[in-house]
Amino acid sequence: MSPLSRRLFLGAASAALVGAGTGTGTAATVSDSIARRARHWTFENDSLKATVTYERGGIQLSRLRNKPAARDYLSGPSLLFAHELDDGDTVRADDGGWTLGAASRELITVRTKEKSWRVGERIRIPLRRATPRRFAVTLVFEIYDGEAGLRYYTLVRNEDAARELTLTRSTILDLRLPDEPHTLHYVPNMKWFSTRGSLSTEPVGKSWPKKALTVYDSGDGWSVSPELNWKTQRGNGNHETDYMLPPFAGINAWHEQASVSVDTHPESLRLTLFPQEEFEYLAVNLTVFKGDVVDGKMADELHFRKRFKYHHTTTLFHQNDWDYRGGPGQELPPGYYYDVVIPQTKRAGLDMVMLDDYWNTTRDTIEPSDSMKKAITSLGTLSKTLRDNSLGFGLWFSLSGGGHLQGRDLADPAQLAYKRRQIESLLNDHGVTQHMIDLTEYWQNERTTAYSHAGDNVYRKAVLTRSMLDDLVTENPQYLPKLTSELDIAPTQGDRNNGLLHIAYNGWNTSNGGITGEDLSLRTALTAFGHLPMNSTYMNGGKMTGRMEDYYSYMAVRAVKFGQDPGDEAKWPDAAVKLMGVFNAWRRRPEITALTGGQFLPVHLGQGWGTAEWDSSEGPYVWMWTDDRRRRALLIATGAGTAQTRVDAKVRWLEDRTTYGVTDITIDDDGTQARAAKGEFTGEQLRVEGLPVDLSENTSKGKAFWFEAR
Repeated sequence: MSPLSRRLFLGAASAALVGAGTGTGTAATVSDSIARRARHWTFENDSLKATVTYERGGIQLSRLRNKPAARDYLSGPSLLFAHELDDGDTVRADDGGWTLGAASRELITVRTKEKSWRVGERIRIPLRRATPRRFAVTLVFEIYDGEAGLRYYTLVRNEDAARELTLTRSTILDLRLPDEPHTLHYVPNMKWFSTRGSLSTEPVGKSWPKKALTVYDSGDGWSVSPELNWKTQRGNGNHETDYMLPPFAGINAWHEQASVSVDTHPESLRLTLFPQEEFEYLAVNLTVFKGDVVDGKMADELHFRKRFKYHHTTTLFHQNDWDYRGGPGQELPPGYYYDVVIPQTKRAGLDMVMLDDYWNTTRDTIEPSDSMKKAITSLGTLSKTLRDNSLGFGLWFSLSGGGHLQGRDLADPAQLAYKRRQIESLLNDHGVTQHMIDLTEYWQNERTTAYSHAGDNVYRKAVLTRSMLDDLVTENPQYLPKLTSELDIAPTQGDRNNGLLHIAYNGWNTSNGGITGEDLSLRTALTAFGHLPMNSTYMNGGKMTGRMEDYYSYMAVRAVKFGQDPGDEAKWPDAAVKLMGVFNAWRRRPEITALTGGQFLPVHLGQGWGTAEWDSSEGPYVWMWTDDRRRRALLIATGAGTAQTRVDAKVRWLEDRTTYGVTDITIDDDGTQARAAKGEFTGEQLRVEGLPVDLSENTSKGKAFWFEAR
């Protein structure tokens, strides 16, 4: 945003509110994490404490405290929104023109088929005004339990019964955070950058920063993560140049201003509200931490796990037929899935079989093509066979029903309702458990319609699609949606990515971002740590190599595609398949999944990984999981194709004063498993000195260690 625009939005602070008191009403606890005192709401968990204050017709964020660091961050009340309306008047959250309505609250829960549990609470605070336009804003705060953060967004409503209302540009949030000596880490695409100075909303290379994580020299900090797309498509193939617009918003950290803000990019988002329409506006996630950049990224990972309702996140290995059927347009022999694909998938111990693109009569139907019927008979027959073999059923299914930049306009609620009915049929009638959404479906309709305008068509697509998917997951907990990096922009091979706005509950994504090109490798996935949640990461290079170095590397991510033809003995050699079966039998043991279904914890993600000099091309790569009490842990180490073999794996996620017995439980390439005691170490020793790991001890560079508290 230009300096002129910044002055327009932020130049006149509300002097009356800067010195506002805390009120004298009787404190009333609304819940464990939200308390209200008069017109003050306080949100608190183990990590942060934030207070929102309404007074004299305005509302502000009046406090943000980092509890582990015992530090209050805000130098003064901070702005919760500002909107320029119809290219004219500006309304601000603190301008004194708002009337407060009745707040409401609800629990945030995660639901599976077996149970549900609480992960946080949500409160809605409604405001409305009559001038300069009849306009309402509902502030929504989500505070997540334990070590987590705060999510904030608004619902904006045009109260006029006759006229449209356009939010031509907005400040989503503006925080008066201290510009003290710091290192600011940010992510334009996938690779992390850092600066000792400020950050503007301008692009870095060809991409725009989408996250800001600041570590103060005092050893504490904060992270701001708006939920954005990667880039915004201009048109639907009718623009030869300048068709990659910025994401919907950007981050400004102390660049020509004394605060940290999230501001919209008007060339990508100008939300026009129809008469009496309410629509969701952009969300921002806010976390705080004590420690270094790794602690900051970990704070975000812990928050994201609850915000996106992840559970049962042990890696899902799936057989995918694109490379030997859909991609080359190859018709498979009759019964091929029953004679070859399913038996081989089961023998290797994989979790799911997936039909990729070109399985249906057209991309818009749920009826198999004639050639697919030869290979599978019907979806019902395939589903039953997979279920009888304890395998999941994955399916590529387009929401737009067309190719790149084609098909249904997903900003139209009627079109989404039709696609939802199809998905529900696939789930309920055909037993589908995983759904891949692919191709450039978020193209821009530049015409004004009864449901969108050019300035908000793409934004409406993204918001309405994710809302639909979240609803489907809530109603069908077995449903696992995957949204690929092709959604935003027509294929830019080797450099395309995803964003937080495209993550559905308990789902995953494909991400590229220029790390290792179209090879969605372990390196690419690990780079996502703290930016795109590790519980949403994906690798596309699963192979039957017969090397535990490779097999162990697959455990880091949420899902792995095995795309080679199971009927090709050269690519699925017998010994390698047998070893994969041994590995997966171990991987599914209850004591293993009790850990791997939980939070990914990094230990060593390449050379210099905890610094600004991180080189992810040099291993080894080490990570772990623990139980909730940190009494048990599983640590995985792999060279993953790199030359390095030794590392002192410094483990920061255990209890300093607890002594742990460490056992080498590595499966070697011949299928035998070690049971070698490595010794006893205190958590402090493991954190400071590290666990010596030598990957050359085995025939390929992969290791597994079990930790047990004494």
